[in-house]
Amino acid sequence: MLFFCLMMAPFGIEPARYHALAVVPNYLLILGAAVLWFAFVVLGVIARRYEIVLGERTDWQFMIIAPTGILAFAVIQLIYCGIGGNMMLPKGGINYGAYLLFLVSGSLSLLANYRFYRVTKGK
Repeated sequence: MLFFCLMMAPFGIEPARYHALAVVPNYLLILGAAVLWFAFVVLGVIARRYEIVLGERTDWQFMIIAPTGILAFAVIQLIYCGIGGNMMLPKGGINYGAYLLFLVSGSLSLLANYRFYRVTKGK
């Protein structure tokens, strides 16, 4: 049943074209967000090891928590577009919330990694 839902074309286009234009890009976006989240978490683990070895404060906890909004965005995208079969997030607040989570999380991750960069460069 789920496979049939994902393959339906609600716009009057053939299922293969709908699959290529809507389903595959949504899953690639979810995969990309998960990989980006994982990369930031790995940087946090590297910062933790740097702190343990050299004894300098790196705020590695902030580096691990900051990208959580990226993962939340991927989950929202999966629920509404992957499982729900929509091309885009529904209007009316959930799309703004998801994009805001992504923006805030990306900004916090940038700030956390910049702090770690300053620690490694010796201020």
